Amino acid sequence: MDRFIEVHFSIGVVVNLLAQHPRTVVDHPRTPHRTRTAQGAREGRPLLAESRTVLGDRRYLAPLAAALRKRAAGGDGAPEEVHFSDGGDRIHVIALWRSPTDLREFVEASHGDLLDFRALTGAFPRVGRVLWWAADGAAVTPEEAAARAEHLREHGPRPHAFTLASPVPAPA
Repeated sequence: MDRFIEVHFSIGVVVNLLAQHPRTVVDHPRTPHRTRTAQGAREGRPLLAESRTVLGDRRYLAPLAAALRKRAAGGDGAPEEVHFSDGGDRIHVIALWRSPTDLREFVEASHGDLLDFRALTGAFPRVGRVLWWAADGAAVTPEEAAARAEHLREHGPRPHAFTLASPVPAPA
């Protein structure tokens, strides 16, 4: 049985997870918006760009975001976060991953964090995600992420914008 269902902007569906035991989520102060240029592709290979928007109860969304950021920073395939903004009831993150496998492992490991949110709020957060391949040194911005999400909505998964459920191999 799938432990999660990937959701992207075009369907706006609530993530459906199996209920487990609740845990406590750590408090997180608001972090200001920031954007950087994508650097650090290993040996000139492209990095997997992920734009993730999480919507939910503003009282508990910041602690969820803190838990997800901590989890992402702690893994072997830790991403480079190039953008983070906290809009109260909406958290937006753009991160660069080494591979789809690293991102998928993060998503699966985050299951408990989403269950914590559900235990506190009675509902799962809504998660929107769009992926694309970013060249080494390319600017990765919220505007680009929005354009790619729109492309995904209008045309479905393509090399320009895709999801974990419809991955596209890295360009050669």
